[in-house]
Amino acid sequence: MREFNSMGRRVKKAGKNGLHGLLPILLLFFVLALTACGSKGSDTSTTTADASAADQQSKPADASAADSTSAPVVDVQIKSDPTGEASPYLESEGDKTVESTENSTQSGTDTTTAPEETQPEETTPAETQAVKPIVFESCSELVFAVPRIQYLNFREKPSKDGKILAQIPAGTALQRTGRSDEWSRVIYGATEGFVAAEFVSTTAPVIDLYGEKVQVCDEEFYTTDKLNFREKPSKDGTIIQVLDRAVKVRCTGYGENWSRIIVNEKEGFVSTKFLSKEEPALLEPATQPGGNEPENPPIELPAEPGFTDCNEQVRVTTNLRMREGPSTVANVITVLNNGTEVQCTGKSDKWARITYNGRTGYVSLDYVTAVGATDPGTTEPKPATWSVGKITRKETANGILYTGNGGPIIAIDAGHQAHGNNETEPNGPGSTTMKKKVSTGTSGRATGMNESLLDLIVSIQLKDALLARGYNVLMIRESQDVDISNMQRAVRASASGAAVMIRVHANGSSDANKTGAETLSPSKKNPYLPADLIAASERLSRCVIDAFCASTGSKNNNIYYTDTMTGINFATIPTTTIEMGYMTNLEEDALMATPEFQVKAVVGIMNGLDAYFGR
Repeated sequence: MREFNSMGRRVKKAGKNGLHGLLPILLLFFVLALTACGSKGSDTSTTTADASAADQQSKPADASAADSTSAPVVDVQIKSDPTGEASPYLESEGDKTVESTENSTQSGTDTTTAPEETQPEETTPAETQAVKPIVFESCSELVFAVPRIQYLNFREKPSKDGKILAQIPAGTALQRTGRSDEWSRVIYGATEGFVAAEFVSTTAPVIDLYGEKVQVCDEEFYTTDKLNFREKPSKDGTIIQVLDRAVKVRCTGYGENWSRIIVNEKEGFVSTKFLSKEEPALLEPATQPGGNEPENPPIELPAEPGFTDCNEQVRVTTNLRMREGPSTVANVITVLNNGTEVQCTGKSDKWARITYNGRTGYVSLDYVTAVGATDPGTTEPKPATWSVGKITRKETANGILYTGNGGPIIAIDAGHQAHGNNETEPNGPGSTTMKKKVSTGTSGRATGMNESLLDLIVSIQLKDALLARGYNVLMIRESQDVDISNMQRAVRASASGAAVMIRVHANGSSDANKTGAETLSPSKKNPYLPADLIAASERLSRCVIDAFCASTGSKNNNIYYTDTMTGINFATIPTTTIEMGYMTNLEEDALMATPEFQVKAVVGIMNGLDAYFGR
């Protein structure tokens, strides 16, 4: 037993000594195992997209290029468009547009793109894919808004989310410059935009206008005789003006009996049988061989209906509009001052045909009298209130009010007056700064015309056009011989119930080279007006100046912000001043005096008001 126990003690001792001998070896093995695991984890971390710079620098110097680019690379590219018509409205990712990685570089990193087979399309993250552009095929053709819709949305970009620039009436002819499967790029007015392709057609529609069927078109014709240009396709339609023979007109609707045409930006109707695609030859009398006498007498063109020729001197009895035709909607040539004597060459029951400064025009027979007749001051005055059709004219304490339409009231202030008033009034409510009540304005360097007269001529035409378009109108003045201060004009317009006020002016400068149009608007720091009224006036000013320059082709000098205009500071309704151009510039002054420019100016202001009211 003692021997057995002694053996056990020896074995136990030997085992204890053996463990102490193996301990260093086991510890070394454990350290090596841990080192191997750590090395494997470090290699794995460098394959992720967000590997740190420290991890990348810890890689062996002889690592392969494949190892350094093992993170997936997304190559987002836009296909090239040989037509150059790719849409500029590409969607973006967040605030940054997704760019191609073809030319991108990363500091300290090889950007070689992995082989295509390692980047299958279906594994590309959706949020990094490029939006497929809309490619437009270039074209140049006439298309028409289809008649099955009332209005067609005209958008800023080819998308249902695109801002609507205008609503185009059915049947309108448009110039198409590009087309895709879903969208058409068209020109409407002077603006290029986009419309849904399904709502335009190259086939001209037939539409009903006042009971007359016409096919929509956009063609040029010549008048083959002197004929009446009417508001409606009927012999009872009001005559806008009388067109001469061989006048080129733009036809927008061709009918069997009547056709719709545009003359000087005005739309109306003429008898189709007096239109021709070919320009008529000049009317020259044939002569007999060997003689100077005509074989047939010259063809005499018919006179205006109901006119009797005469030759007498007459005097106008008020400040009177001289028009191009015997109609209240005909273009105004000028405004004759009270007492002006002119030559009368014909009369009807309502109109006198006159000549003034070498031009032929028409004035109301009610306001002329033969020279040498009874003093016009003794004649019975015309009533202050009258109605023509649905329009009623009424003289009020705030101005001359024209009503009868469903639209808002537009206050028109024709700037200045024949004689200024040097008395003073405050610059704004509560202001201690005093200003002249009203001046005569500037004058034309080429024409010599006073600004007050030009302002009045355009304002009267604007009034007539706005009434025709469905607005109601308050005229602050309709003659030169008034004395209304700028403060009074603003107060009267505001008290009349008008929605907005348009102040019609022309500009002047010591620099004769200055040109262009602008609108005047209160600044955001205006001390006399609330913030919401300032903002509304600015929006009105923007709408008017942009539409005015688009219509007239004038240089756009944008909005001039000022707090020194009494006529704006006392207004409690949105107000803008349109400065139509510089009368101190020879060319611009001569241009503004022409009927063609005045019509375009009126159309521009109206379009600006339509934009402001969303009409």
